Amino acid sequence: MNRSTTSKVKSTSRTPPVDVRRRLRAEVGFGCPLCGSPHLEYHHFNPTWAEQKHHDQQGMIALCAEHHAAADSGAFTNDQLKSLKRPNHTFVQSSFQRRRKHTVFVCGGNYAYQCDSMLRVAGIDLIYFEKDEFGYDTLSLNIYDVCMNRIFEMRMNDWLARINVDDIETPPAARTLLFKSAIHRVNVKIEFKDRKMLNPEDNNISTEFGIPADEDVVFCFFTGDIPAPVPVKFNNSNIQVGSMIVGGSRMAGCGVGVQVN
Repeated sequence: MNRSTTSKVKSTSRTPPVDVRRRLRAEVGFGCPLCGSPHLEYHHFNPTWAEQKHHDQQGMIALCAEHHAAADSGAFTNDQLKSLKRPNHTFVQSSFQRRRKHTVFVCGGNYAYQCDSMLRVAGIDLIYFEKDEFGYDTLSLNIYDVCMNRIFEMRMNDWLARINVDDIETPPAARTLLFKSAIHRVNVKIEFKDRKMLNPEDNNISTEFGIPADEDVVFCFFTGDIPAPVPVKFNNSNIQVGSMIVGGSRMAGCGVGVQVN
């Protein structure tokens, strides 16, 4: 058994182990091989899950929910599914649909509400905010690799990512996104949480911003590491830009939260 690609241990959970899921995503270029959607599920076809509870990568494939359901119904032969186990695109793209009357952006323990930009470095807005046609605040990002090539881009919640990376994970619920590449020195996580998912501290911050308790709000959390134009680390408590550390800030109605010239 090749343990780097196969997991034949019998399991009562249909969800494959983390390493198997990651390899199945990478195998198809982090997007459904039939439509390109990055919101992937994991289909057992040789043998089927009903025939044998397994997580053998050779007999599985990552598909979007629509094509997973089609595969479950017998739409594709085993040979057809095997032939799909490869990338047929150079990038993946999707959108975060969670738009609410009130949006609070949380970057490295800093909270921004109705602001223009969270982080501007060398005149480039890396994390900034734009209103859509309905007046909702949306997230925009410019993420560069160590050579200042843009590797991930988001405009008003719509995102596009290159696939020559270690991992892109965004489950079908489209509430979170994980983007990793060791060689590019990028490791980013984005997560949206509605009011019912917020902890008491975040609900209190919502109140501090004057957001009525009976109105819809969504918090967007951004954590991770980006290497350029200068290395920046976003953890749960602060933003680290070189020797500068910014944490615990509350920003409302401001222009730029953190600016590095």
